[in-house]
Order: sequence, then C-alpha cells, then structure tokens
Amino acid sequence: MMLSLALESRAALDAMNEAAAAHGAKADVNPMEDHGFMVTRDLADPDGHMWAALWMGPAAMPAAAA
Repeated sequence: MMLSLALESRAALDAMNEAAAAHGAKADVNPMEDHGFMVTRDLADPDGHMWAALWMGPAAMPAAAA
C-alpha cells in the first residue's frame, strides 16, 4: 500500500521528508522527481508503509500546447 499526501509548498515537502528521515524513515526511496511545477519525494516510514508526498504549483505549470 502507498499513501499519498499533497503539501502546500515545495519547502513543506522538503521539510516533511527531512523530518521523517530524522525520525527513522527512509527518505527518497524512489528517485525524487522535479518537473518544476510538480515535485514528488517518496519515503518509507519505520513500519515500512510507503508515502508519496508531492507538491504541485499550478501557477508554474507550463501552458498547454495549442
């Protein structure tokens, strides 16, 4: 099972990942994905549950091709 969380900012995403690692989680168990407008960072908590944390900034999203 993988649980997903959407965070309010890139800074909040990074802070959550760092805090989780400081408390026994395995940070970035998958490669971090940074698309500019969306960033994902996955971690595994001490019980082995997978968490997919992401931030998406709609204002930074590229315009759709016409």
